[in-house]
Amino acid sequence: MKKKTNLLLLGMILIIYLMILFLFKRQIFTYKFNKKLIDRYFCSQDIPYEPNCRRVWLSDEELHIAAGYLYAKGSDPAVIDFQHPPLIAYLYGFSILFFNNPYYLEIFFGLLFLSLIYLLGLKIFKSKLVSTIGCLLLLIDPLFIDLSSQASYELGQAVFLLMYLILMVFYKKNFVLPGIALGLLCASKFWGAAVFFVGITALYKIINKEFNLKIFFYHLLIAFFTFSLTYLKSFLNQKFLFNIVFFQLKILKYWIQHSITNIPFASLVLFTTGFFKSWWGNYEILRSHVWSIIWPISLISSFYVGIKNLIKNKTLTKIVFFSIIPLLYLIYLGVQAPFPRYFILILPFCYLSFAYSLSLKIKSKKIKPVFKNIIYFIEGIK
Repeated sequence: MKKKTNLLLLGMILIIYLMILFLFKRQIFTYKFNKKLIDRYFCSQDIPYEPNCRRVWLSDEELHIAAGYLYAKGSDPAVIDFQHPPLIAYLYGFSILFFNNPYYLEIFFGLLFLSLIYLLGLKIFKSKLVSTIGCLLLLIDPLFIDLSSQASYELGQAVFLLMYLILMVFYKKNFVLPGIALGLLCASKFWGAAVFFVGITALYKIINKEFNLKIFFYHLLIAFFTFSLTYLKSFLNQKFLFNIVFFQLKILKYWIQHSITNIPFASLVLFTTGFFKSWWGNYEILRSHVWSIIWPISLISSFYVGIKNLIKNKTLTKIVFFSIIPLLYLIYLGVQAPFPRYFILILPFCYLSFAYSLSLKIKSKKIKPVFKNIIYFIEGIK
């Protein structure tokens, strides 16, 4: 019965998600790839040499779609759009070859993202109500809906991150699947975020005396092998003399040069206020159009849930671990240039902790019978 209820609730959430996309982002369902984009790409800002054409400026979306198509057609990911790992771009390319539309992949990632958040809520809080509220909060989040209709790498990266954390924290003895998930995470977008989550997960296991150095090493080895497979074309082109470690250091240098601001904790300021200072042009104070007041509220709620649980249990429980991740990640970003899309990685933890607080408030208050019956249905209480 519980399994059927979970499937029913999750199914309703996914249907609502598709309806939202169809009503407000209908263009992603009707998009048709045009090969003229490839001609424009070879005249774009992404080409390091001087092309025999007038330079044109392409959006990040157009660059990702063009790169994906070229990868699927056999181009070298170490040359085309070299600053990004190629996994999700490859998937965009295959989506174009099969459906002539890269956005179907993004819709799939959105469905999978919601499903994993629902599962994570069950694993952490043992509550269908928390999982449901957490997913509903995400459905009204402008950033999530915005990313669901963009060819960006962040939503796919967030999916692989949840896969990795769920496997690492809740399936402790298996190192193969977490290793694969980590490899996919690193291959989805620049691996700077992955370093933080690997480190904090290892610290969690060390504190709880669950850390096994041998298993941890094996999972890193599998992750490196999985990550390297996404550059198979580069290895083949260079007869397996491609130095992937040196190449990743080159990418690290590129991002240090292009993504650093002189404002400490700019991402934390953006997350809590919605404002940031541009690091280009006239250095104006700008406001993010996808910012939501729920972000700072859920961040405070998440940290409060974590600290309260830590004081109560005097140990680093799973609730504490996942609840303090958002604030620690925002601090970790440090002087990284603030991009709102980066926050999709921590919104699941903010919203699930906030949903937990809301669920306690709801249960502690007298509510009308109709709402009480809904809650009873969700929680499976007779």
